[in-house]
Amino acid sequence: MSTYIIESVVTHTVLILAYWVFLRKEHQYNKMRFFLILSTVLSLVIPLLRFPQIFPVQQLPMQELSPEFIIENATVVTTAVESYSFDYRLLIWLSLIVSAILLIKLISRIAVLFSMSRRSIEASFNGVRIKRLEGIEGSFTFFNWIFLSKDIDESQEDYSAIIKHEEAHARLGHSFDLLFFEIYKALFWWLPSSWYVNTEIRKLHEYQADSYALRTTQLEVYSSILINSTLQSHGLSMASSFHDGLIFKRLKAMKQQATKVSNWKMGLLTTLCAFLFVIFACSEEKGEAIAHDSSKSLSNSEEVIEVREIFKVVEEQPSYEGGMDAFYKHVINEIRYPLAARNTGVEGTVDVHFVIERDGSLSNVTAMNSIGAGCDEEAVRVVKAATGFKAGAQRGRTVRVAMVMPISFKLNPDRKNPDNSIQGSIIAGEAAVNNGDLDIDIGYKDGSWSGIVRTPEGDELPGVSINVLNSDKGVVSDLDGTFSVEADKSQELEITFVGYNNVVVKN
Repeated sequence: MSTYIIESVVTHTVLILAYWVFLRKEHQYNKMRFFLILSTVLSLVIPLLRFPQIFPVQQLPMQELSPEFIIENATVVTTAVESYSFDYRLLIWLSLIVSAILLIKLISRIAVLFSMSRRSIEASFNGVRIKRLEGIEGSFTFFNWIFLSKDIDESQEDYSAIIKHEEAHARLGHSFDLLFFEIYKALFWWLPSSWYVNTEIRKLHEYQADSYALRTTQLEVYSSILINSTLQSHGLSMASSFHDGLIFKRLKAMKQQATKVSNWKMGLLTTLCAFLFVIFACSEEKGEAIAHDSSKSLSNSEEVIEVREIFKVVEEQPSYEGGMDAFYKHVINEIRYPLAARNTGVEGTVDVHFVIERDGSLSNVTAMNSIGAGCDEEAVRVVKAATGFKAGAQRGRTVRVAMVMPISFKLNPDRKNPDNSIQGSIIAGEAAVNNGDLDIDIGYKDGSWSGIVRTPEGDELPGVSINVLNSDKGVVSDLDGTFSVEADKSQELEITFVGYNNVVVKN
């Protein structure tokens, strides 16, 4: 969700800033209105789209990643440690409360307009349906409803011009714009560009309506009517009105000659939209990989399978609700030293392997080494029962992350329970990257070693270093875990990856 909001805000801010620089002084109001609507729609839609990368980036070997991503094993004291962490949930709730207030105000304004419609008296002028109403100043439009004060006499010189102006608001669907941008502002009230587009779209609406009215009214007459009108706002921001406060800007806009927007500006804005689309929408890695049967050569055993990468080093590590210390505290509070283990003198460390899935759940919870007497099962049980994890993230999307947690069982021979059983203590080590053996499927053909590298769980592993021993030759496995390196059949390969045991391959 946070990624969506960031990408949406960046897209909207960049596009509206481009509008402010290149279009705000133009007079092609239809194009300007279209760009404001398009920019806001794109900012909402682009972060939802996920297409394959147009320009895939070769992943660097893991050895070159910053060392802060590597977690070293450490013992954690069983007592809870107070650590300061800012609770962003407070900001989220504050934002939701303000959004709810703004939406309630919007609904109340719409309800007032419906109430006015029920109290109004319908009339007609040159085929245009009008709602005459007491207690309002001037005129305004809401969708196809044209409200007109009873104080405006049909015989007045400005009557026809006012009706034409309000008719334009209705015909051009300006109320749809207002409703859309008001909802957007309520949801993104903290975003400056959301307030700017609301102000700008109202101005464009008035310019468009003035242009429509000028088709049947002379400029001098219409300007005079505009200046001599009451110019009092109806106070309903969900409606469009002839009696708007942008009088001088409207008069200036009417007198200026409309010119086409320069082709280079339109080209630049189109390119910018395409660029943002590529950056945020085309960010998904290609979901293809090549699987090989170990009993067959690579060239005869290709098939397409789904890639489900399990990351060992990620940009954003998985987290636990309340912090990782809360996870360790959960383990210590829930785990029990099996009686059978204490009675038979069994002690040692169980390394519990688990995968944090993209939805925060745990899978593949297993004991990588066994000390017996029920200790392995107890360690697995407690870790498997943990809930409240938040998935790790890589390149802006959630990913599966494999971790290992050492849990040490240690006896205290000098201390016994009332039943004469030996007491014991349990220490939970820090969850860290998993150490295991790489799964290598490799073969030699036509002067090259070729193969695929997988994790012990069978997932393809990119960024693995494959070096030809006693030479300067070496490659890195691709995104689908495959590699190919030229070498003599007699030469040995060393395959290394951070967090795994090195593998030496020889014929």
